[in-house]
Amino acid sequence: MDGQAPIALIGLLAIGVILAINFMARPHSSAVDSRLQSAPACRHCGTIVAVRRSSHSVPVYFVDVRMPDGSVKTLREQDAGYSVGDVVEVNGAALTQRDVF
Repeated sequence: MDGQAPIALIGLLAIGVILAINFMARPHSSAVDSRLQSAPACRHCGTIVAVRRSSHSVPVYFVDVRMPDGSVKTLREQDAGYSVGDVVEVNGAALTQRDVF
């Protein structure tokens, strides 16, 4: 048993490092785009954090938008006219490009 203790300790340390890396890589709900904080109040505005293409024959894009309250809304778009980092306004199921500068 004494010979296995260092191996078990190394294994536990490796698991701890993996958990720490995953925690740091994950976006947190408090991470809101600073451009939105200084912009005029817009409760329906957010920042695009992901754009994914479906694998169907007719392409559909899923756009994830982080809202000022930290929530993430996913919308379906027919066109890939948006990219990560764009500031948009969510109007029901549609997106509108916003200029916050």
